[in-house]
Amino acid sequence: MNNNSRIILTMAGKYERFRLFGNKVPKYLMPLGKATVLWHVIHELKQSSPNDEFYLLANDADRDFKPIIASILSDFSIPSENLAYISDTASQLHTAFDIFNNFENFHEFTGPIAFSNIDTILKNRDDFFSSLKSLQDQVCLIDTFTANSHNYSYILKSEDNQVRDVSDHIKLSEMACSGLYGFSSASFFYNYVTDFLQENTDAGFSFFYKSLLNNNIEILNNNNVDTRNTVVLGTPEEYITSLHKFI
Repeated sequence: MNNNSRIILTMAGKYERFRLFGNKVPKYLMPLGKATVLWHVIHELKQSSPNDEFYLLANDADRDFKPIIASILSDFSIPSENLAYISDTASQLHTAFDIFNNFENFHEFTGPIAFSNIDTILKNRDDFFSSLKSLQDQVCLIDTFTANSHNYSYILKSEDNQVRDVSDHIKLSEMACSGLYGFSSASFFYNYVTDFLQENTDAGFSFFYKSLLNNNIEILNNNNVDTRNTVVLGTPEEYITSLHKFI
């Protein structure tokens, strides 16, 4: 069993829906209660897995906001060197892959890794990170929550917790992907995603997981059934309707 993992926040999106909404700051720096979206994202993940290392991948267009991000990282004792800026990417999966282009130490890291988007605040994910640290070699993990919207990706799983299918915008079940994805090791993720992206340049995590299933890779699920533990902020409307939760 691995004693620690690394959590990578993929925050290199252009957040066009929020910019059309009139916001000039990145979505992850929008105010939420007395803090920002990014602060709450990190805080809740830290609560679930306090000893893990955090890395962040942000968009080059957001460099002017680096002092604010640095202040937030300081609150959680995350080194500023763990923040990198990258150009626009086609998907969260592309952003995730860029971790290897910006941090050489990931090529030597032997522990498990998890990728989380910046659209969702995930509370009480202790079970996810406990499962992540105990994964056998070449096994994946998907975090899900209860939902009904066709805007999300959904999974279908068997009674023994094996994921059997993943699909974008098709409601295979009530288990929607939260944007938190785990892999038993960095090298396992790197080896598979390198070949996959060469042939599927615009694909996201859902299509990647479908490919892994087709290659008989085991994918497990952590389903968080308490809807209060998942706060989705993907659209301006979702952000506005969630503000009262942080008063």
